[in-house]
Amino acid sequence: MMKLRIATGLGLVLFMATMIGRTVKASQAKDDEGGVTLASLAGKSAGRASGFETLCFNATFTALAACASVPPAQRVPYNVAEIFHSTRDAAGNACSVETLTARRVFGAGLPTSAETIIGVSTLISFDPTTGSGTASFKIYHGGSCIGAAFHGTGTLTATGTVSFDVSDSGNRIEHLITGFTAVASAFSVAGSVNGLVFSGTAIRLQPQD
Repeated sequence: MMKLRIATGLGLVLFMATMIGRTVKASQAKDDEGGVTLASLAGKSAGRASGFETLCFNATFTALAACASVPPAQRVPYNVAEIFHSTRDAAGNACSVETLTARRVFGAGLPTSAETIIGVSTLISFDPTTGSGTASFKIYHGGSCIGAAFHGTGTLTATGTVSFDVSDSGNRIEHLITGFTAVASAFSVAGSVNGLVFSGTAIRLQPQD
């Protein structure tokens, strides 16, 4: 369970895929100013992301703890990386399957962790003239994606926000997590993640001209 909680704590943090899944199909349905319309944001993509985060543990390193807990939590930095594939529909919904791994930056005693999670995102804003936008996301332990829809009874472990920019005629999208909150569940501890920096790139599986 400890290994699972570690993976969840720093993996959930990595929503990346969810938003990255919002690959833009720009070769069709452009607005009057030559930008990409919301209706054209649909399709499948795959990519990778990486970053850094700090996880907080109790005094004996036997469980995750809230970073603001008393006595002071033990803070441990981790490098995190993931690969993913995702699907987004024309209504602005996206679902991603993400496989991530996390390793302690230095020291020993805590295992390298790996886990598969599900990311589900909802569009907040999108500027068709610049190809930039924002979205909110939820991370689940369990469940699955059926197209762009979340399916099953997964456990919510984290929420957050992400910013993204589209390029290469909608075939490439860069994303950056701008907010992340671990929530209390059987697989995560509220407030146990701190200092998350995470970004990535998604590539359309069927490129558009």
